[in-house]
Amino acid sequence: MIAYSAYPSLEQVVQNLGYRSTDDFVHIQLRNLLEQKIAYYQSRIDYFQQKYGMNFDEFRQRVVDKSDPVLSRFGVVEKEKDDNDWDDAINFLADYVDYLQQIRP
Repeated sequence: MIAYSAYPSLEQVVQNLGYRSTDDFVHIQLRNLLEQKIAYYQSRIDYFQQKYGMNFDEFRQRVVDKSDPVLSRFGVVEKEKDDNDWDDAINFLADYVDYLQQIRP
């Protein structure tokens, strides 16, 4: 006897949404999610570059100089927090770009 379910299967739902298969759905949704993450972390990097007027490598080199005319305007705690957040954003961006390249056909 064949069991009948009143609820559509996952595959049926995905196809009703216009996707060819659950694999197709997962691939497209994963790509969209990764692109959103990339855009978010790139915006964080852009924010810090604009805030400090330099890239991260230059920031790291100059932040140790307490007399730096640009960086001396910012507090120590603020610079430490921004350093960590900026570094994280760079690392997450690299990871997500790598993941996106891995799933692209």
